[in-house]
Amino acid sequence: MAGVQSIERAFAVLRELSLGPAGVTDIADRVDLPKSTVSRLLSALEAEGAVQQRPHSTEYELGAGLAALGDAANNDANMAAVVRPFLLELAEATGEATGFVVRSGRNVYWADNVEQSDEAVQVIDRTGFYAPMHSVPAGVTLLAHLPASEIESYLAQPLERVDDRTPTDVDELRCRIAQILVDGGLWSFDDLDEGITAIDVPFRGASGQYEGALFVNAPSYRFPAEGDDERIQQLVFDAAERLSGRFQVH
Repeated sequence: MAGVQSIERAFAVLRELSLGPAGVTDIADRVDLPKSTVSRLLSALEAEGAVQQRPHSTEYELGAGLAALGDAANNDANMAAVVRPFLLELAEATGEATGFVVRSGRNVYWADNVEQSDEAVQVIDRTGFYAPMHSVPAGVTLLAHLPASEIESYLAQPLERVDDRTPTDVDELRCRIAQILVDGGLWSFDDLDEGITAIDVPFRGASGQYEGALFVNAPSYRFPAEGDDERIQQLVFDAAERLSGRFQVH
């Protein structure tokens, strides 16, 4: 309960600062807490970048770290809103589950998923989950399109194993990355789950850099249908290209 109380008090302080800069005494009076408590809370929040002391002043204001979190939340929501119509279009055209992942540090985050038919539910919906980039096809596809320095930094760190399918050999991963750069995207078989085929293609975000990847996946016994792989591939590549262009005009 003490931890919950501290969180409640910290948010009370942040709410006061959202109204404008204030000093310890003013904040303490407004939130009805001892000055010593407010001072400790401000010190802890300052250490996390949530608040900062104004130059040449005893007053505090909201910090850049808190603003960055707010921007990130808004960016994720804005990205999902922009990407969603493209997922619906792909689901309609392929009849299968579609979605997209975004980069989050060394991980990818499943941001959204669309299921077009009852059959598509045979693929696990991972929306809201994180995984290391090298451990899933969409992540490897995105990793391959990052700047060379970022790829090298990633590969220089231990490649943790998520399951029996996770590639942990650096040379093997380098070969896969090289092939993805040639092909532009990745067809994977049994990499995401046993009996699942997927195609993953990266797209650029508002920064102009590759920030995410679109995917279509389905049980291998029906996807892709015989002779339909080129059509499916072109649909996903086209969607990724148009989506990248859409972000560049925002």
